[in-house]
Amino acid sequence: MLKSKSTIPNTTIIWGLVALLLIAGVVALIFAFRSPRNAQDEVNAIYTNAAMTLEAQQLTLQAAEPTATATFTMMPTETPTLFVTITLPAQPVIGSPATGGGSGAAGCDNSVYVADVTIPDGTVMVPGQSFTKTWKVQNNGTCAWTAAYQLTFVNGEVMGGRTTPIGSAVGAGQTVDVSVSMVAPTKAGEVIGYWKIFNDKGQPFGTFLSVEIKVGTLTATASSGTPTATSPAATTAPSNTPETPTDVPPP
Repeated sequence: MLKSKSTIPNTTIIWGLVALLLIAGVVALIFAFRSPRNAQDEVNAIYTNAAMTLEAQQLTLQAAEPTATATFTMMPTETPTLFVTITLPAQPVIGSPATGGGSGAAGCDNSVYVADVTIPDGTVMVPGQSFTKTWKVQNNGTCAWTAAYQLTFVNGEVMGGRTTPIGSAVGAGQTVDVSVSMVAPTKAGEVIGYWKIFNDKGQPFGTFLSVEIKVGTLTATASSGTPTATSPAATTAPSNTPETPTDVPPP
């Protein structure tokens, strides 16, 4: 920022110098008739005073000139922006029967299918036939199961089955037989359902357990007249881990 000071007009200074020179001339004439020595000294004194006055005027002019003054201005800095990252908890996933339901890495609760104890896949039944499906499974997790853990339907055909407690405690690494009572449909054809073990907090874990039957038609034999079940057209029986069913939430 430039700061200005009051100045003396140049015309005033010029007229002042002219007046000073006129006075000096008059004094010089007056003393010209006096002794040469004294007159010369007085003239020298007049010229000296005039020179000093001129120098003072020049200093005044210089002082009147505007000067530049450096001014420092603090600029505001940008306000820092705070970024907050929120991590959501992982949601439980039941999985897909096609992948075995996630029986890989062991956690606290985990299970793996071992074998069909009863009703192996492809068993032929008459319409409406009652049966009990039993699987052998292993606790391959790190936590023991309590008797409150349940076998629960998750997908496919329920065939009259209901959620059933496993009925006994199972330690880590141990195997157990788990069962559920069912009834074959009245319509002929192939039927399959999927079940899983749920812990006491209602969370599913481990592999899918499948039950697959073939419901045939009733025919009488020629010798005894006893009705028997005739299976539907032969098809390739899938394994205990089927390929394409889509999960539905447990009841």
